[in-house]
Amino acid sequence: MKMTVDFEECLKDSPRFRAALEEVEGDVAELELKLDKLVKLCIAMIDTGKAFCVANKQFMNGIRDLAQYSSNDAIVETSLTKFSDSLQEMINFHT
Repeated sequence: MKMTVDFEECLKDSPRFRAALEEVEGDVAELELKLDKLVKLCIAMIDTGKAFCVANKQFMNGIRDLAQYSSNDAIVETSLTKFSDSLQEMINFHT
């Protein structure tokens, strides 16, 4: 995006100045569209990240429930508990 408008042409209010001004206004309008799109994409990314964290917490809680249910088998219970603890660390990092 170039932003060169000749001051002398501005004072004359010549057709060349009007054309340059129109070109710059078009560039600004295009920049606004791109920035609006970027803001919308950022909002969507944040919302998706929040949904991911919620789903991850629910998954982790399910693993913990399964670990408690498997209290008869120490290896399974320990493995599932370690796995849920690792997921908890990831969730803490993401949030």
